[in-house]
Amino acid sequence: MPRSIDVASIPVVLASTLACATVLAASFAGCASAPAERGTHAVASDASRRPLFEVEPFDRWRVVGGAARFELEPGATPADEVLVGRGPIPRNGFLASPRAFGDFRLAVEVRIGSDGNPTGEKMNSGIQIRSRDAGDRIVGLQIEIDPSPRAWSGGVYDEGGRAWLAPLEGNEAARAAFRLGGWNLYEIEAIGPRIRTRVNGVPAAEWLDGATDGLVAFQVHGGPACEVRFRGASIEELGRHAWARAGAAGAISQGILGVRTRLSAGRSLVIADRKGATLAEAPAPVDAAADAPALAEILWSDGTFAVLIDGRRIGGGTLASPPVRATIASASDGGRSDADASVASAIEFLRRVEGAVHGARAH
Repeated sequence: MPRSIDVASIPVVLASTLACATVLAASFAGCASAPAERGTHAVASDASRRPLFEVEPFDRWRVVGGAARFELEPGATPADEVLVGRGPIPRNGFLASPRAFGDFRLAVEVRIGSDGNPTGEKMNSGIQIRSRDAGDRIVGLQIEIDPSPRAWSGGVYDEGGRAWLAPLEGNEAARAAFRLGGWNLYEIEAIGPRIRTRVNGVPAAEWLDGATDGLVAFQVHGGPACEVRFRGASIEELGRHAWARAGAAGAISQGILGVRTRLSAGRSLVIADRKGATLAEAPAPVDAAADAPALAEILWSDGTFAVLIDGRRIGGGTLASPPVRATIASASDGGRSDADASVASAIEFLRRVEGAVHGARAH
């Protein structure tokens, strides 16, 4: 018998903060994914990957936002379990995890549509990652489920915030990957700052972001009747990365994947190589006041980097060499690095944290 959760029978969650058809390889970039078909499920057989609703039992999840109806239909194995979300609801509703996840690979098959509307016309949904409850709504990164002619399924959207971050404009292979009315295998990898997605084995989107952990949630979009199914969800947890200050030296040690700080106008966050050559620079906006400084971030992974100001990408590219030092430069000093220890110590570094995120409750 299906187990159900709806907003009328439970409190709203208070929280802060896809696997190949049979096995998702340890390296996401090298995964030879197979399209999802009936009888081919997303749960991998390796010991490190587990069914999502075994890692966090269904009855611990909570509905946030619109009063969507969610039920977990049982199957012979966890690979056959189907989470079903239904509207209509006046605003977006989410089934949210009871805790935050850090680094992970998530796999799940998705089908959007109903008996009366099998291709999901005018429907929309998404899978939230690294998200949080912002007072009866979920905000954060969303991996899009888009059956419209736009066909941006697998793109990265910021729910309740920056809107589209990594749409599928120009990526015709990814736009063609999603099968209307059928099952679609979603693979999502979030390691350090890098988010990667695939739909039915086709690379869809990549994005570098400063959010390092948060809730996983499944969306039923507000508006006309929406019905979406998520089959065989599984997750492999891979530890976590976190931001921390590292003193005044500004040295970037091996394993660090980003730097960030708050800047007022006239200052820039800079990373340099061992010869002192600038590799990337994040300048503060001209209107960034001392009492309302901008958040400057430089993030990198696998030889590429992105520059973000207040979460919006303003630049990026390929790193010419590994960064070894982060500094704050001042325009008034001709772009020279600021030697003030109290200023340099304000830089935070994104590094791997020992110990698993599993078991930490969102709050």
